[in-house]
Amino acid sequence: MTQYVDIFELCKREEELEGEVPVKNLPQLCTFLATDRGVIKFAASGEGEIRGLPAATLSMEGDVDMFCARCNKPVTVHIESEAVFRFVKTEAEANALPIEDDEEGEDVAVGSRHFDLEDWVEEEAILSLPRMAVHEDGCEEKPVWEDEPEAEEEKRPNPFAALAALKNKGNS
Repeated sequence: MTQYVDIFELCKREEELEGEVPVKNLPQLCTFLATDRGVIKFAASGEGEIRGLPAATLSMEGDVDMFCARCNKPVTVHIESEAVFRFVKTEAEANALPIEDDEEGEDVAVGSRHFDLEDWVEEEAILSLPRMAVHEDGCEEKPVWEDEPEAEEEKRPNPFAALAALKNKGNS
């Protein structure tokens, strides 16, 4: 069930919301994962105003299953993030902010009175994923890209030998 909040009121009243979202409810995140198992826990805390704009902190964490870069089997990784956001009402307002504001450490997002918390958590979860995941204790099986042993290569018929046999058969 999607959770909506008036993000401007949350910021203004310096309220805090906590919750959790099943990974299976986050379809964009699932495209990066091996399974849809797990839960992302989050806390959204209103911060009043930062440099004239409503602000909130989003903290989130959870365990997700990614594909191992070595063996392509699922591997559980822990993700967590904490970021401060300043909210504007439109994309035009966001684009009009001075470039120096980008260097202050807060992200700027378009807020609304019907703000989708799950979308916010999903975006941050995606940004928190490691570039690649591997089993720490080594992989159960050989990597998917590892070549077959040379002995097995010798067992395969040589296509040119088969062609020569056909050619010799035609000359007899």
